[in-house]
Amino acid sequence: MLRSLTSLTAILLIFAGAAFAQSPADHLAGTSWRLVRFEGGDGKTVRPGDASKYTIAFGNDGDISARVDCNRGHGTWKTSGASQLTFGPLALTRAMCPTALLNDRLPTDLPSVGSYAIRNGHLFLSLLADAGVYEFEPIEERAAPLENTDWTLTRLGDAGVSAPSSAQTPHILLNRANHRVTGSGGCNQITGSYQLNGNGLRFSKMASTLMACISGMETEKAFLHALEQVRTWKITGQQLDLNDENGHPVARLEAGLPK
Repeated sequence: MLRSLTSLTAILLIFAGAAFAQSPADHLAGTSWRLVRFEGGDGKTVRPGDASKYTIAFGNDGDISARVDCNRGHGTWKTSGASQLTFGPLALTRAMCPTALLNDRLPTDLPSVGSYAIRNGHLFLSLLADAGVYEFEPIEERAAPLENTDWTLTRLGDAGVSAPSSAQTPHILLNRANHRVTGSGGCNQITGSYQLNGNGLRFSKMASTLMACISGMETEKAFLHALEQVRTWKITGQQLDLNDENGHPVARLEAGLPK
């Protein structure tokens, strides 16, 4: 009897340990944050002029999306242990934003984050070698509507999308009034129509202008092909997944401002 109780206790401890190992990711997945301040290892503090322009959002599948002033970016994140956090490189668009210290620091510093903590509802990201701490506050966001929202392309299949400039960022808008699609493939203007039925979605009669650009043409072609494959959609916060008939995501987009 004692041996059975000992074995049962060991099993329970194993399951408890597994649950604890998964809990750090649960704290972050699906959350969005805006920057409050950065305090360097030398004690100097930098605050953003507009906190809404410096944000990070943790996806449920290990993706992270970010805004750094006038640029958008994406990357990866993972946790291991109770407070350890690792970011992959952040791929950003390359628009010319006004000069600001955080515009250079934040993208460079994220891959140097070693740990995190959540205290009093705020997220603290600590850099390795005591180089500094970023403090973020939570963003309470409602899910963006599918229609009448300007959706910016961030991923095609498993590959991230990074536009040469903000003017060459692929995006689409679904107009509720006439069920027309308008936007850009990154080079050419695109138009078409769509049919919406619950979570079912199909694009049809897609067309584009015929300009030739030095860069972005391959992405544009792949984007138009992905739209042809779309059969369902799903929105999580400010993120839109367009899926094929098997439920696999063919494109991921991020919400801009509702129109």
